[in-house]
Amino acid sequence: MPALFRTFALRAVLAASCLAGTPVSASDGQVLLPLSPEPGVSARIEKQGPDYVLIQPDGASLPLLSEDDVEEGAGPDFDALDYDFDGHPDVSLSLRAGMVNLAYAIWRYDPGAKAYVPFEVPESIQERQNGKGLWHVERLVARRTLRSSCRGGPRWHADLLRVEPGGVMWLAGQTREPEETFQWPYFGKPALGVMYDRQGTVLTEAVLPSGDGGAPAQWQVPVPRLALYSAPDEQAVTPGYLVEGDRTTLLAFRGEAWMQIGYEGKAGRIVRWVSLKDAYDLARRYDASAAPLAPLTLWAMDYRDAVDEPDYYRNLFTLLVDHKGESDIDIYGAEIHLIFTGADGASTVHKLYDLSTLSLKPGETRTLDDNPIERHDERHVIFHAAEEGQAYVPFFPPGLAPGRYRVRPVLTAPSLPGPVYARDPIEIDYPPTLPSTAE
Repeated sequence: MPALFRTFALRAVLAASCLAGTPVSASDGQVLLPLSPEPGVSARIEKQGPDYVLIQPDGASLPLLSEDDVEEGAGPDFDALDYDFDGHPDVSLSLRAGMVNLAYAIWRYDPGAKAYVPFEVPESIQERQNGKGLWHVERLVARRTLRSSCRGGPRWHADLLRVEPGGVMWLAGQTREPEETFQWPYFGKPALGVMYDRQGTVLTEAVLPSGDGGAPAQWQVPVPRLALYSAPDEQAVTPGYLVEGDRTTLLAFRGEAWMQIGYEGKAGRIVRWVSLKDAYDLARRYDASAAPLAPLTLWAMDYRDAVDEPDYYRNLFTLLVDHKGESDIDIYGAEIHLIFTGADGASTVHKLYDLSTLSLKPGETRTLDDNPIERHDERHVIFHAAEEGQAYVPFFPPGLAPGRYRVRPVLTAPSLPGPVYARDPIEIDYPPTLPSTAE
């Protein structure tokens, strides 16, 4: 038997959905399942002592399983169904694994060889599956697809395996777990049903209900005004928009840039697309007319007019935060981002580094950074004392064109109601002119 099948069957790791057909249960001392894969050809499943074997059409014995490998009450069960969709019934063996999981092994009938051969999921596909191998297999005949599903924790997980003529198999779709995000924008995709083409390119990402038969995933608009699009395309913008706090239902995604939502309009349910950049890109979100996010104020110091040691001071990055609230504040998981805006008005956002926990008292001003830009080999970096130790991090985003940039720092954290933007930008040249002694 396949090694993966034996391992998963005995350990009861994952689970399955409903199987069509009625399997024949094993019993000692008799033919367990007669097989007739094509006219004039016969085979059978039988038990020989402690062993379950498949007697091939030519009389050869193919060992399937020993009762020593089976937990009490776990099976095995055998069935004869067409799993490769070639018109010839194949053979499946299933074992109960835990309360709900059902592990499968399949042997497909090869009419050319007039023999049953293992029908296994290729290793390259197993590496991408939710549950390696085959679990509680359901045949989707019209789509030439096997649905292998399993349960882990509170959720069912499924893989869709497309079967081509000759038994060639590829991953056509699967469920995907909700994302956990630990950095801005603190928005993770919910559970998805993802479909692929044969090359593994994502075709669709449909949002699944939360849990088993749970409510649709919800999303709240995070910006004052959010444009609506009739299609996932910048040219498909509509006159409609949503405002901050509006609640919507998540329906689908298109890559990392677009999200489809549904909401209740005056004339009923409306389905539109929104740009995730419109919702979460720090440069697009910035609104110069918006009031500061009280009680915090972020300050970036600009030394462009320094007379003494100008090459040092014009590249000194000083960043401070003021706490004007009336009670202590603890900020966890904070990050510093930089928005680089060139002379043409185009902006690029670059995450600079993570911050350790900030604990600020009312009226306190804290220096977050006071370090110069340096050149190490071909990189322009800045020193940052991380929790894991001292480190240098790239100051400029990759691919930045030479020029002068207005740089606006931004503080983000999951516990904050929104990003805290520096009151005024600083100006920095790229590449910077560094002191002649810099290495």
